Amino acid sequence: MVESGSMRGFFSEYGRIETVTYKDQAYQLIKEAILYQKFQAGVTYSQEFLCQELGISRTPVREALLELQKEGYVQFFRGKGIQVVSLDQDSIQDILEIRLYLEQISAVLAAKRASIEDVASIRECLEQQQHNPDSENIDFCYRLDHKFHRAIAKATHNKHLFQMLNSTLDHYLRFEMLSIYNNVKDASAILNEHSEIYDAISTHNAEKAGEMAKMHLRNAYHRTLSQYWKE
Repeated sequence: MVESGSMRGFFSEYGRIETVTYKDQAYQLIKEAILYQKFQAGVTYSQEFLCQELGISRTPVREALLELQKEGYVQFFRGKGIQVVSLDQDSIQDILEIRLYLEQISAVLAAKRASIEDVASIRECLEQQQHNPDSENIDFCYRLDHKFHRAIAKATHNKHLFQMLNSTLDHYLRFEMLSIYNNVKDASAILNEHSEIYDAISTHNAEKAGEMAKMHLRNAYHRTLSQYWKE
């Protein structure tokens, strides 16, 4: 008989069976509503309203909200409901700063470590952006943009770095200007800069990849977030 302790890590290569609970689904849907500015800071949303919108009971909604509270997205008001936590100038500056450095490290490591499959995945993200340069769906443009950056982070094969950048990108969406993809000139600049980063990674030029990532983020900040970014 095999003892349970000896089974530790037995399935690590393949992962484990996961069930997406109501709480998990509620968490993801509420979080996305916050990130894509469907829920606004300063507005109180009752838990009853959220339950009705999601079509589920109070318990999984509350569990999802408690997790979002721990991550700094919402705060509870006893007897009233929840509000989205707004970010102040210092918090925004911190997020911009950490993203700049994480993206540089990510690009450098991706250029050194990316497999053929990783490069193909990054290229696919870039091609999706190229095929949708002026989409009227702003949320979709953001998703494609961040999918590109996450594909690079995944190519580092550093799980902790990926998790840190993934979280930073989420918080970044909370204040990113919605006009970024309404401007054809800016959208074209983003595509060109992404292409430069991809070229450096695909040719395993780590130094250039880091420089292109730094240039891209600084340009992006100056284009759309100059009121927050202080170098």
